This record gives sequence, structure tokens and C-alpha cells, in this order.
Amino acid sequence: MNKKMENKINQEICNKCKLCIEVCPCNIIGINTKNEVYFIPERKSICLNCGQCMSVCNTKAITINGLSYDNDFIDLPKNNIDYKNFIDFLANRRSIRNFKNKPISNEIINQILDSISYAPYGAKPKKINITVINNRKIIETALPYIAKFLDDIIKWVENPIASFIIKRKKGKETFNTIKNHLYPIAKLENYKLKFGDRITRNAPAILIFHAEKGAEEHTNNSLIYATYSILTAHALGLGATIIGIVPAAINKVKEIREVFQIPEENEAIISVIIGYPKYKYKRSIKRSIQKINWIE
Repeated sequence: MNKKMENKINQEICNKCKLCIEVCPCNIIGINTKNEVYFIPERKSICLNCGQCMSVCNTKAITINGLSYDNDFIDLPKNNIDYKNFIDFLANRRSIRNFKNKPISNEIINQILDSISYAPYGAKPKKINITVINNRKIIETALPYIAKFLDDIIKWVENPIASFIIKRKKGKETFNTIKNHLYPIAKLENYKLKFGDRITRNAPAILIFHAEKGAEEHTNNSLIYATYSILTAHALGLGATIIGIVPAAINKVKEIREVFQIPEENEAIISVIIGYPKYKYKRSIKRSIQKINWIE
């Protein structure tokens, strides 16, 4: 059995700049009676493994359990994106719901997944699972079950008892999303497969973010990772859209869970459909924020 590596500082190469003390978000590094920078024993247990101290250390004197300079860090590349270029990039990206009948290589999807390794997180990022379905036929296998789930939503909303249970169990936000967004669309048969795939929009690939139901910050982490995914897809010339219907159906219907091989103990949070855009847009929409309060 491998012995757990201790957080430690190599005193022979530490130059005592104390930057690690400044950047540590949990204040677990200090100065001891020998005027050495050290990890405070009684505070080691709250280390976030965020790597801030290792990133700022000029001499690579710090070792954090589970992290190494060789495997987990890269020297910062030159930042060649200014504000104007960044805003132009964001303005050019939009949700894509019409895709070419063109597969995506696993190599390109791996580039998207690699971008997630640079994403921030709330806690325990390694508890997030990502299932990649890069096979249109598998996606199509799940569609009838998802369509049936969306039909059931109509019945649930129109049933006072079922509506009460949903609101009580899932909360007002989820209930209002179902009632005010999904229900009227489903009621008008928008998701019926006889009209085509208006669920995954004929996308050749889908990413599903999921984790054990009680995993720390798994909801926020999944949303952050999905955001990184759609931005990276755009940078690679792909189109992408975040989809909430698929995870909701996975969590409710065992057949969909089985098709996508999501473990029973896991909760699906969000999904991203990816493909090559079928059409080229001429303009972007700039949405106003409802309310901004300045406090100075």
C-alpha cells in the first residue's frame, strides 16, 4: 500500500519569499519558531489541494499530497487575448441546434475534455464523472424514452397532487422551470419524434456530467465544466448547446440511464450536445441583464 504523501516544504530550496502564505485560501502555511515556512499541523486537514502555493513558488519547494510539478502543472503560456478579442469570441458563440450530418473525431472531443482540466471548482473536482456518447445511433436509442418522459411532464403538471410533490421534492426553481418552460413546449407536441429530433437536435455527440448524489459541489462543478465545454467547442469550430432535459430524463427513467450507462448511485446534472453547425449566423443577440445594483 502506498503511503500517503505529506504536504511539505523543502527547506533547502525554499527562499522564504512567503508568497505561499499569502495565496493559501485556508491559511494552512505559516512561519515556525525556526523562521521556516511550514505547513501548520493542525490546519493541514483543510487543504483544498488547489495548488495555489505550488503555482506561485519560484523554487518549486512545495509538495502537496496528490499533486506534482511534473504531472499536474504547466508553465503559464503567454496571454494573448485582450478584452476586445475575448468579447468578440463570446459574441460569435451561440447555442447551436442544427447540426451537419458529420461525425466528430474522438481526438477533437478529447481536446474539449482537456480544457475542463483548467476549470475552477467548488470542492472535490475528481468526484465529477463525464460520460461521452460519440455515437448517433446510441443517442437515437434513448430518444423514445426521453420523448415519453416529456409527455409524462404534461400529466404531472396538470395533476395537482403530482405538481405539489414535484414542488415539494425538487423546489420552486425546478418546478417553475418545468411548469413555465418545458410544459407549454411539450403540450404543443414540440418534442414528438414524428416532427424530428427536437431533443438532442440530431447532434452526433453528447457529454453528460454526473456524480454521486451527495458529492460535494457536484452541481456547480458540472455547470462550470459544461460552460468550459461549449466555449472550447466553439474555439474548435464546433457548435454546442447545454441541455437540461436529458439529465432530468436520466434521473427519472431507468432505460435512459442504462442506454447512457450512468451508474444508479449517480445523479445526472447537465449535458452538452456537440456537432458541426449546419448554418452560419449573421449576427449575435445581446441580452440585457434584468437588474444590476451598484453599491459603492
